[in-house]
Amino acid sequence: MDLKHKFFAWSEESPYGLSVSIKNDEQVVAEVMYEEDATKIKDRPIFLGTAIPSSRFFFTGAILIVTISLLMIRAFWLQSIKHDYYQAKADANRYRYEITSPPRGVIVDRNGLVLAENESTFDVIVQPLDLPIEELDRREILGQVARITGTDIAELNQIILSAGEWDKSVYLVRDIPYEQAIALKIALSESNAISVINGLKRKYRYSEAIPSLSHILGYIGSISPEQYIENKDNGYLRTDMIGKTGIEASYEFWLRGLRGERVIEVDAHGKKNRSVQETNPTNGKILELTIDLKLQKVMENALKTAILKNEEINRAVAIAMNPKDGQILAIVSWPAYDNNAFSGKVSSTVYEALLNDPNTPLVPRAWAGLYPSGSTIKPIYAVAALADGIITAKTTIMSTGGIWIGARLFPDWKPGGHGLTNVRSAIAWSVNTFFYTIGRGTDSFKGMGAERMAEWLTIFGFGSRLGLDIFGENAGLVPTPEWRIQKKNERWYIGDTYNYSIGQGDLLVTPLQIAAATAVIANGGNRIRPHLVLNDLAWNEYKIKYPLQLSDQAVADKNAIDIVKTGMRDTVLYGSGRSLLNMPMEIAGKTGTAQWRADRPNHAWFTCFAPYNDPKIVVTVLLEEGVEGSETAIPVTRDILNAWYQMQKE
Repeated sequence: MDLKHKFFAWSEESPYGLSVSIKNDEQVVAEVMYEEDATKIKDRPIFLGTAIPSSRFFFTGAILIVTISLLMIRAFWLQSIKHDYYQAKADANRYRYEITSPPRGVIVDRNGLVLAENESTFDVIVQPLDLPIEELDRREILGQVARITGTDIAELNQIILSAGEWDKSVYLVRDIPYEQAIALKIALSESNAISVINGLKRKYRYSEAIPSLSHILGYIGSISPEQYIENKDNGYLRTDMIGKTGIEASYEFWLRGLRGERVIEVDAHGKKNRSVQETNPTNGKILELTIDLKLQKVMENALKTAILKNEEINRAVAIAMNPKDGQILAIVSWPAYDNNAFSGKVSSTVYEALLNDPNTPLVPRAWAGLYPSGSTIKPIYAVAALADGIITAKTTIMSTGGIWIGARLFPDWKPGGHGLTNVRSAIAWSVNTFFYTIGRGTDSFKGMGAERMAEWLTIFGFGSRLGLDIFGENAGLVPTPEWRIQKKNERWYIGDTYNYSIGQGDLLVTPLQIAAATAVIANGGNRIRPHLVLNDLAWNEYKIKYPLQLSDQAVADKNAIDIVKTGMRDTVLYGSGRSLLNMPMEIAGKTGTAQWRADRPNHAWFTCFAPYNDPKIVVTVLLEEGVEGSETAIPVTRDILNAWYQMQKE
């Protein structure tokens, strides 16, 4: 045994001693020594344990150093790198953020009459962070909100879950009655999570009396998931309100304003202590429309009068527009609806009734409805034929009642025909044979052909959106032989070109496109962009957001335009529109009768401008199934022009 250390300890009070030996750095042996007789010392070994090797001291020290280092690194990570994150989490427990929605911008007509404003209401908001953690307690609170307001509790839960930001207030229920607001305040007086606040909802002042305004103004509603994804980078929340249709949607950027925020410090129980910071909301901007409310009412009443006189007519359109700059003075799509029904809580019964109405009152026919143009397209073809040199002002064509192609007759509307006609009289009397000839041609006369007619229609704005500052405008359809093959897998026949040349067949237009094309002729050949907003700043900002390039060059030679203008004046002087001859202003126009189904009456059109020498207004009227433009559409036009003329005098 390698004895390296041996220690002896003796006590004066005891006859015993202790001998401790350490052997080979490993074993410790203790011996009790009796002092009675040194020669007879008796060993009594006691085992105390194994000695700690020095290597273990080094290993333990290394572990301690690594552990302390990791703790210091973690502390640095928490206090420096992740400081902002944990500070935010701490603040989330300490602060609450209340959203303050701005008043939406007021919409007025061109004379300053308020069309859309804001009305006080009561809204229910929730602070998700202050809702009880326990599911039963949480359901009890939300259950009271659901019971008092008549809302599904599952819907409330979904609103909270979809909000995303737990430290910000969320709108649970909007536009509750006063009685419900009081009941909620009493029932949840001890809750920090639920509050009843003063809110705003949209009020459309004249829409009940003049429902056609609803297509123009539109309405606002809760933001959809698709709209949220599209607009979240602009500061929208999942529970925000947003423009859904009409001006409310297309000028959302102008009307919305900027949201405010109030930061409130709370205690550990969620009780509000004090307001720490407050950012006031910025009100939405006033939006002035080109619409004249008085003229809008006159137009709507004129259409309703025509509908009452004819049982076949249920749907109609009327448009009044400035041909020089595209300002829309009034625009009516009938039937219409009261957009106040979509303000605040929307009745599912009312909405379903509107959706299921066979006359589709929610559709803005003026810019979204598609119709065959009938003879209202003939002035455009006349300009095209004159500009292309197909005809001159002196060219005459014999009308004998129609054109025969094999065994099929393409007729004039007048049996026996109109005799020799030039371009002016062809427009005045709407002579089909003249336009059959310049469109398709005959054995002895070369016409434009379907492709060239399509090109000219495109030049005048057909087959594409005009850029109206309301979403949902329809582009229409300008067909070609190639289109027929690609889309219908059908041939284009000679008869298709003849129908094309009088506005029948596959050609589809919107009433707004007919009004805009009429404006091009009225103003001397310049295409305009129809619009409904008068504010220059708002209109210019809209054009930047939704650009449309319009050529500054006239669509055709001025001489061609002037000849066609004269022909449209002849329509009133002695042609199909002569019932307007006794008006207090000179009018130029074009009637139209459009076949759309063999088993239903024709659509009735009339489009015109006035005064003839200095056009200030274009009026386009369409009566679905109105039979004949000169019989049903012209009387409506007369009422509109008389009212407009009187307003000009005043």
